[in-house]
Amino acid sequence: MRDVNEIKTKRLKLRPVRMSDAATIARFCGDPGVGRNLAQTPLPYLETAAEGWVMTLKARERLGREFVFAIDLAGEGMIGCMGAHQKEGDAFEVGYWFGRPFWGRGFATEALKGFTFEARKLGQLQAGHFVDNPASGRVLEKSGFAYTGETPKLFSLARGESVPTRRMTFAPDLVRAMATRGSVMVH
Repeated sequence: MRDVNEIKTKRLKLRPVRMSDAATIARFCGDPGVGRNLAQTPLPYLETAAEGWVMTLKARERLGREFVFAIDLAGEGMIGCMGAHQKEGDAFEVGYWFGRPFWGRGFATEALKGFTFEARKLGQLQAGHFVDNPASGRVLEKSGFAYTGETPKLFSLARGESVPTRRMTFAPDLVRAMATRGSVMVH
């Protein structure tokens, strides 16, 4: 992943975020339906905030602790973002978002499967979703993440409060084994 500049899936291309993406980032993340499901996105989300985020990502690239990709769909351009951010030791937190017009079409699962194929080389992958966003949990499960049983509260800038968050870890072999026993629903 440290040397990966592009990831291609059947319908999508994951590539580095560019400053020219800022307006699209602001438009999608400024949608309360998107922004409220992200921990570090304020609402309203202005284009200047998106520009600052892109500048911060670019400035920190050399540290090798964050790997963030824009997700492009042919004929549409950027439809979302996905990344892995180093936490403690070799653990990386995976996060993603998609613009509302692109929900429910399998793009998140497709992109996450391609992304985790590369990102798993970084170390242990972890993720979480707010309890009132079960669709994100289904995407994570279909992509090989399993619930840890932990539900800590995480502050959401958009909501202005701490929200219960279901924690997950990347464990594709465990998810497959549990699915064959009927313990987990894998789609």
